[in-house]
Amino acid sequence: MLLRDLFEELPLSNSDVVPIALQKLLREPLDVCVDWKRTEQLLLDAKAMLPGKLEVSMALYKMYAYSNQFEKAIATINEVLAEAAAQGGFPDNWRTLNTDSANWDNASGVIRAYLYTLKASGFVCLRQGNIELAIEVLEKLRELDPLDQVGGSMIYKIAERLLETQGKQSQHV
Repeated sequence: MLLRDLFEELPLSNSDVVPIALQKLLREPLDVCVDWKRTEQLLLDAKAMLPGKLEVSMALYKMYAYSNQFEKAIATINEVLAEAAAQGGFPDNWRTLNTDSANWDNASGVIRAYLYTLKASGFVCLRQGNIELAIEVLEKLRELDPLDQVGGSMIYKIAERLLETQGKQSQHV
């Protein structure tokens, strides 16, 4: 996968003069399995060169989550949530959002990025063992995305099962 493959559309318009450094960076291969530190640096470089491009930060938090760097993953997730909210024109505190905060029904662009990142937050909370917070995040996602456009229901079911298992284990202690 090349860095430019992260984007549905090229991150720059045809009229933009693309600096050579950015052209080179967009052609760099990403391979977390071979060298995650190099991939991290490429993504951080891209983030600096393309501020506000959520795709780069989303790739970064995925890389952190799958490499068990949960603190970095959560920090990057929170950055994406704040940036997506700013771009979408709705409050950045997910706890205060409701069905009227934005047009959640046809999730695309920054709305989809926000919902997907909320799902990622629940996933990372589960990976950290914080089941209660994961459930809270995923319940908010269910409220905002009742059509399950970003697939949050699968993570929610896992969280419910873990909470149920945790409850059974505490009964036996």
